[in-house]
Amino acid sequence: MGPGDLGIVIAFIGVVSGVCVLAGAFAGAYFFGKSRGQRETLQTGRDPELVARLARVEHIIESTAIEIERISEGQRFTTRLLSEKKSFES
Repeated sequence: MGPGDLGIVIAFIGVVSGVCVLAGAFAGAYFFGKSRGQRETLQTGRDPELVARLARVEHIIESTAIEIERISEGQRFTTRLLSEKKSFES
């Protein structure tokens, strides 16, 4: 083993160590973020203010859907009347 071979071994060990540290950092960040997200989800699920707010949003969406359906019915009715009026005029 000559002096050039020792440099290659040291460089190889440095690269492998760097890759291992980087992989460990990514794994740690992933699992830390995942556990933090789960913890926040559990805490917000118990918040009564958030639950009430979500219920109000759902009610608003349902009311909006009903009103849009009423508008659609009115448009269909008007379109039908106009098409019948045109057929009587012809």
